[in-house]
This record gives sequence, structure tokens and C-alpha cells, in this order.
Amino acid sequence: MENKIKYDYFKEEELDEDGLPPILTLTKELFENLPPLAPELIEGVLRQGHKMLISGASKAGKSFLLIQLAIALAKGSEWLGFKCKKSRVLYVNLEIDKASFFNRFAVVLKRLGLKTTKEDYLYTWNLRGKAKPLDKLLPTLIRKVKSHSFDAVIIDPIYKIITGDENKATDMARFTNLFDKLCMETGAAAIYAHHHSKGAQGYKKAMDRASGSGVFARDPDSLLDIIELVLEDNFKEQYVDNKNMTAWRLESSLREFANIAPVNFWFDYPIHIVDKEGLLKKNYATGEPRANLLLSGKRKQTPESRKEEFDEAFDINVEEDGTCRVAIMAEYLGVSDKTIKNRIKEFSEEYVNKRGVVSRISEVENRE
Repeated sequence: MENKIKYDYFKEEELDEDGLPPILTLTKELFENLPPLAPELIEGVLRQGHKMLISGASKAGKSFLLIQLAIALAKGSEWLGFKCKKSRVLYVNLEIDKASFFNRFAVVLKRLGLKTTKEDYLYTWNLRGKAKPLDKLLPTLIRKVKSHSFDAVIIDPIYKIITGDENKATDMARFTNLFDKLCMETGAAAIYAHHHSKGAQGYKKAMDRASGSGVFARDPDSLLDIIELVLEDNFKEQYVDNKNMTAWRLESSLREFANIAPVNFWFDYPIHIVDKEGLLKKNYATGEPRANLLLSGKRKQTPESRKEEFDEAFDINVEEDGTCRVAIMAEYLGVSDKTIKNRIKEFSEEYVNKRGVVSRISEVENRE
């Protein structure tokens, strides 16, 4: 009886007359015979057959982060402190020429002190110059993933295969549904990266930083966002030998698991190294109001630097109608609304404030 119940509820369902899965009754027998959850490819972060998006600023080293992840999955080692299940991995390279791509893998492996072996099921499909929109590429991709029984597919970058307008929710819903089809038909996890929208991101939640429609951030089962941290001038001199290193923080929005504690790490080209000493714990993210306050050096500011800072805050946060609210600029700069109003008076030849809405005088005159 027990086997029959499992079979009845969890076999692949026949589609109904509408071509959709049938409605199931939630019974005592079902809950007494729950199906096993898909294995965790990245412990506490991603299950096999699910989707994961890594978002970050352009040129933030996302491809190197993905290469490091591919290696960790193939070897069953750690990635940014997360244990990975040994997996068969396909890396779909859409952007970098073949020679450069292989050399990137080589320098990462060398820095990690690793070599590939016959037991590392790590594959690549190089499509620079051959990429198609995902709806056209998908049938071939599904066939190849099935034939090799891959556990994970890394697609880098997705802008090369995007379909529709990334700012339209309906277009992006259709696009992300293609990843569902890939996962459901192959059983593999889909892992992909996307860039941040323009401007500072530190004052936003992790899921609101990705460029385009919010569908991008809300669709994947696991969203990992990386953002650069602000370092004071003497920080690197005090703590690190390589002055070219940059500091980053990884934040999450997870559907299957509790959100992880933020992970701070260094990008020491070409690899990412977790900050196990906790040196970066108190550093702020780029664009976070407290970071803006730190960088502005209030006591050392000149009228010129105040004007440059004010212009930047306006230009980054300006709405389509050419205006920006006082409160938004205050939050961005990490100052009070009163300070913003005082700055508007200081720069009254260029800016005007009407009931908490800031405009450039030239724009107002043009509209009138």
C-alpha cells in the first residue's frame, strides 16, 4: 500500500484535458509519504533542479566567481565557505573567446593550487559568436544536458541570450520560464549572472539591485548579490599586502532556505577569498548612506566638492520627469532633509525646491 501511495502521488503526472498537471488532494497519506527533496548542490543555498542568479556590478569579477563555483562543484569542495556536492557541470561560455576562457580557468586553478582529474566532470560549451536567443537555443541545450546527465548548467552571461525587453515584466516572465523548462526537463540546476542597474546600489535591498524588471530577482530560487565595500585610505595599508585587492559582500534572498548571513570576501585577482578574520565586518557597501557620509569627508569639503557630490546624488536618483525628491537625496548622501534644502539654497542658481521636489532650473524653464 505504501509503495502504491508514493507512486500515485509522485510519479510524473499525466496532463489533463487542458494540457496541464492535475489538481491533487492533500491527504494524510501524502504527508506520511513525502517525496525526498532534491539534493543540495550548494549547501544551504541551491538544490539540484533549481535556479540561481548571481547579480553584481559590471566588471565585478562575476565570471571569475562562476569559474570558481564550477570548479568547486566539479570537485565537491567549498565555494565562498559553502560546501558543494560533487557534480557534473556544464559551463556555457557566451562571451569570451575560447583561448581566453581556457586561460582563465587555468589561472584560477593555479591560484587555488588545484589540477583537474578524470574524476572532475567539468565541461564547457563555447558559443562566442554563435549564441542565439534562449528560446532558439533551448532545445539543443536541453538535449546536450540530458545526454551528459549534467547536475548543473552555468550560463555566462545571460544578456547574450536574453529574449525581449529586460525592463518589461511580461517579457522577462517569458524569458525566465525558459529556465524552468531547462530545469524541469533535465533535472539540472540553472546558474546564471546578471548585472546591476546603473548608479549606487548600497541603499537598496539585494533583490532590488539587478538591472531591468524585478522579475529577474524574484524568479530564481536562490538570489546571491555581490556589492563592493568602501575601504578607507589606510585600510589596505594596515591589513593587506596586495593594494589591488577589492572588498565585497555577498547577500541573499532564498526560497528554499533561510537567508544566509552576509559573507564578506576579497577579490584578489583572479580568485575570491573569504574574509575569515572578520576584517570587513564593519565596512559599508558602496552607495550605502553611511558609506557616502564616510567618503564625503564633511569637515574637509569645499564648495566645489559639495556641488560635485550634490550633482551626483541628483543625477543618479533623478526620475523620468527630471525631478528628484529631497528625501531620496538625503538618504543617498546620508544626511538630513534640512541639509539637502540648505544645499539647494547654496546652489540656487541651478536648483530649485518645490514642496520637497528638486529640479534643475534649466529643466523647469524648458518644460514651461
